[in-house]
Amino acid sequence: MPYKKKVREVMISLKDYPHIPYWFSLRQAVAIVRESAIKYAGVFEPRGVLVFNEKYEIVGLLTLRDILKGLEPGFLKESDLVKVEPELAVVMGDLFGPGMKKQAERPVSEVMEPIKVSVQADDSLAKALFLMIHENVGMMPVMEANRVVGMVRLMDLFLEVSQAILEKTEPEMP
Repeated sequence: MPYKKKVREVMISLKDYPHIPYWFSLRQAVAIVRESAIKYAGVFEPRGVLVFNEKYEIVGLLTLRDILKGLEPGFLKESDLVKVEPELAVVMGDLFGPGMKKQAERPVSEVMEPIKVSVQADDSLAKALFLMIHENVGMMPVMEANRVVGMVRLMDLFLEVSQAILEKTEPEMP
């Protein structure tokens, strides 16, 4: 029997998923993520925040990694010309000092990632899984009529796959 569940059946609705405008500061994004994590009973979900423009169009995704990288002092950032050794992190002194608070005022638009891929609400879970694996993303926006309606995470799809694998079913008789 073919598996017919659609992405909309496993996604997190946009109203339940944190999202912010592109002009918010990293500090404001940290507050939103922290508030969202508390809503999920201390389990650190979500791992990203959707970023929108003034027309409420999606322009990017800000992950926890993006936030933390954005708080990093400028001299520790690598470029095409310079490779920074991890041992230099000790030189920066107190990571949690005034430099970090200054970095926290940067707009999220400076550190967010553009959306690599999205999926339609009525697409199959197989298509969503294929896109996530081949685009190497852990979450992606769910679209309907050119608007974001939710997010689907790799964990949501893994739970569906695991249920299909572990579920006991009667063998089909010829």
